[in-house]
Amino acid sequence: MTLNDIIVSALAQLDRGNDSMTMDAYRKRLTDYANDAQSDLARALRLTRTETARPSDGIVELSDLSRDCLKIVRVEQLGHAVRFKSTDTGSVALPYNETAKITYRYEPKRLEQPSDVSELPEHAHGLIVTYIVGRERMAGDVSTQRGANVYLSMYEAAKSKLRPHYGDHGSYEITNRW
Repeated sequence: MTLNDIIVSALAQLDRGNDSMTMDAYRKRLTDYANDAQSDLARALRLTRTETARPSDGIVELSDLSRDCLKIVRVEQLGHAVRFKSTDTGSVALPYNETAKITYRYEPKRLEQPSDVSELPEHAHGLIVTYIVGRERMAGDVSTQRGANVYLSMYEAAKSKLRPHYGDHGSYEITNRW
């Protein structure tokens, strides 16, 4: 779903129109809610990606990665998994000054333009809508706040049933090191 589709769906569930004036009135706030939901779901799903990085004096800057790094999961150099040390300055110290394959948990790109599509798996896009509706209902009067509890409970229940992460065969393999 695009950001525009997400906002239109949320406005429909809130019984608000989806004409251009209504969309403009709610776009900023609902986009912020969508990004909050996307960030929360990304942490629940533990999304990972692997990138190749070239260290400088054995140091890789995390800002050089294409996404915001939440946690380094694995580093490979010279064909083997190696130990690494995360520093307080947003970098990773590696044992060799060779190209490294870094697998890390990441924060998806923020949704900003109406045509932006969430990097979350397709089956999680509906949860973004549910979260938006719950958050928007929280801001209303007392009668609509009761509806917020329902939507946010549905969101939390569905989030808890999401598969924790996706990965290749090596992510699930138990290897005897001895």
